[in-house]
Amino acid sequence: MFLFLIAILVPCLVLVVLGLRLMGQERQLEDKRRTDERQLLVVRVRQELLSLLEKLRLQEVTRAVAPVGREELGREPQVTVAFVGALIDGWLRLPWEDDPRAQMFMASLNESSFGERIRQAEADELVAHKYARAVRLYQAAITAAAHPAQQTYARLLRARALGKLGRRSESRDEYGAVLASPTDLVDEHGVPLALYAAPPMLEAGLHHQGILAQVRRTMNGKRWLSPTALYLARELVRTLDAPDVEARLAVLLHESEQAEALQRDSARLLTGANRREPGWVTHGDPAWLVSVTPSPRRLEDLVVVVRAREALASLSTAQQPLRLASATEAAGEALGESFPGLRLVLPGQKAPRVGSRQTFFALGLILALTFTLLAGYLLWRDVQRDLRLAEMRSQFVSSVTHELKTPLAAIRMFIETLQLDEEVDQRIRSEYLDTILHESERLSRLVDNVLDFGNIERGKKTYRFETVWLDEVVAGAARAIQYPLEQAGFSLEVAVERGLPPVPADSDALQQAILNLLTNAMKYSGDSRRIRLGLDRQNGDARIQVVDEGVGISPADQGRVLERFYRAPTSENEHIPGAGLGLTLVAHIVSAHGGAVEIDSHIGAGSTFAIRLPLPDSDAATHARSNQ
Repeated sequence: MFLFLIAILVPCLVLVVLGLRLMGQERQLEDKRRTDERQLLVVRVRQELLSLLEKLRLQEVTRAVAPVGREELGREPQVTVAFVGALIDGWLRLPWEDDPRAQMFMASLNESSFGERIRQAEADELVAHKYARAVRLYQAAITAAAHPAQQTYARLLRARALGKLGRRSESRDEYGAVLASPTDLVDEHGVPLALYAAPPMLEAGLHHQGILAQVRRTMNGKRWLSPTALYLARELVRTLDAPDVEARLAVLLHESEQAEALQRDSARLLTGANRREPGWVTHGDPAWLVSVTPSPRRLEDLVVVVRAREALASLSTAQQPLRLASATEAAGEALGESFPGLRLVLPGQKAPRVGSRQTFFALGLILALTFTLLAGYLLWRDVQRDLRLAEMRSQFVSSVTHELKTPLAAIRMFIETLQLDEEVDQRIRSEYLDTILHESERLSRLVDNVLDFGNIERGKKTYRFETVWLDEVVAGAARAIQYPLEQAGFSLEVAVERGLPPVPADSDALQQAILNLLTNAMKYSGDSRRIRLGLDRQNGDARIQVVDEGVGISPADQGRVLERFYRAPTSENEHIPGAGLGLTLVAHIVSAHGGAVEIDSHIGAGSTFAIRLPLPDSDAATHARSNQ
């Protein structure tokens, strides 16, 4: 171990330390380079974004002062301006609050001929409940209308009066005409008049697709919709079950609410010390970029509001995608004082280039560590194997010594008894001689097991195959074990199925395997004194079973009891003699005969060991038995 540490581990550790230090320095340089690249990218994006926003602001101011065609302003950037509003006395005017269409509608209601007819008709309908007269007055207002908004509004009121009068068909026709009207015809609240016709049509179960189409046209208009119009459209869409349209309306409603929040904050953000000229301030989520610009020909200032995400998206490319961090996202690089609160999420960095020297050191470290770990593992494995073999040999020698001493002590005791007392009764003498004989046979079986195991280890174990009858082999094993069983108080039950054909086998080896199983059953029977030995046919095989009712074997140990020297590590086994060779010999003998050993055992319920041997053709076997 000392030489191993000096020759391998110490140089490897020195190489690892030096390599890791060098790789750490190169990693630091690479991190610094990537940080510098990120900072340069942030500066470039900030400059490009400022340039784009200034171009947008100049464009919107030019339009507000002297509206001209877009072609005269040059190419328009691919960015959506949320809106442009007037800042009057620190209060931001929102787009729908200065809608000229709503102002035109209010002016049309005040026209003398049209307005008088509408007011008189509403009095007859809503106060006097004279619906027929109201219908005629509404019709007269339609005839006198000088503007499409007047005509559509009068039709809407006439449809309502017709419904109250009970003329449903005419009412639906009028509602249908209103529903098909253009979306730019709005009332004083900025709500398209066509949307007011939708609820009565839905109640009648008509024009679902027409209503949905009208809502789509309303959303796709170029002007901002008032919150009132958006809420009405949302209620209609929920009835029509159109998730895509409802999702789009949710976005529009969020923007209108965000615009109202900006209006409430306008005095704080856009006036006094907080006013940033010509800078931009951020507001809301998703972020808006807001700037205040003095108008050269107007009394009020102009407020330009740009959607930050779309502005940044116009600067992105397929090779360099850019996006803003959300309000809940901690990642990103700050865009600086020009855009307070905005963070830029940069594209994923490319994997750093690995230099040849770094590659060489990395490969050297991997090889050194691999060699060191492999050498250590091989050394540890060899040491563990030697320790296990030494322990097994020690246990084997101890067990064999104990196994040899027991029959030798019995033989010596009975021989000395016979020598000392020549007048021993003939019956007792015969019993002593029988005991000496059986202990000698037990000693011979133990020696044979050890010799057979040695031959198996050297690959020199041979078997003499001849035609044998299994019932005779089983009977011979039962006779050989009978005396030790009786001496230990065991009863052996033998059940043999007649008519089994002969098999090519080594009779002595098979009998030795059965005796090993019976001896094993005697050792591990515990308090039970009952053993069963059986021979039968199952699934085309001959099956020799030895069944005990002893301590049993755990499932974890059942797969290892056939290994050499292996004994289940239980407290009961420490007091049971054995060398751990009997079952190993059984497995080898059965395998040499083309069979298999099966184990079925449960803790506390005993064990069943079965030897399965293939049987030849039954007809030929029967013929051989009759000739014999």
